[in-house]
Amino acid sequence: MKLDDSDWVNNLFKSTAEDWTPTTARDSAQVLFVPFSDDENTSVHCATVLSNAELVSADTFLNANDKNHFIQRRAFRKYCGARALGSTRALRNIEFYETDKGRPYLSSVRGLWFSFSSCQLGFLGAWSFTHGIGTDIEDQTRNIEATELAHEFFSENEARIVDEATDATRLRTFFNLWSLKESALKSIGEGLPFGLDAFEFDLSPDVHLNHAPVQYGGAGRFQAHLIERDNTCAALVTHLL
Repeated sequence: MKLDDSDWVNNLFKSTAEDWTPTTARDSAQVLFVPFSDDENTSVHCATVLSNAELVSADTFLNANDKNHFIQRRAFRKYCGARALGSTRALRNIEFYETDKGRPYLSSVRGLWFSFSSCQLGFLGAWSFTHGIGTDIEDQTRNIEATELAHEFFSENEARIVDEATDATRLRTFFNLWSLKESALKSIGEGLPFGLDAFEFDLSPDVHLNHAPVQYGGAGRFQAHLIERDNTCAALVTHLL
């Protein structure tokens, strides 16, 4: 095993990555998805491109599956960084930093936005040179109290949308709205503490924003996209800076 097996990791993600960029966002962003692998060998190779600090963080996980998920997620983040830069340097040398709100960035390139998300099924990475961006992926197979959560965290109109969904579509409706709202927060460099009520979405007749914070230019400076796939709900929100 090499100290930094970047070639193996690059080939893995190159062969398994799926382009999930919405057609209407191709001029402003790139979105990639890779599935989580339960092959222990995959995590062993991915671990070789992580920093010492990341390896220490990986060792704090008590559950082996959670540890492997973290290792693959961080290796994929480095892969996306290299793809965005067009870099052939060793992945171990692609080093991300985070703002105090958790937004990842590369110190070597100003104006390049990244957003990452994951669920048990896989990892989503997005980047843009022209827009603030946020992305989120949710595992739709999870069993949650969608109606109760919608009334707790969503606007009155969004909660009504969840209420009026059929039993067969209620979970997907909830996760679509949740992923849009979390993506929107990331697109302004914020996290959940900023408040899910900062943005309000509608899903009909198409996905659009009803409300966005005035200090970020209002709804007109954002574009929202749902990424429909089996078993997952994912979203991309771009913010014109």
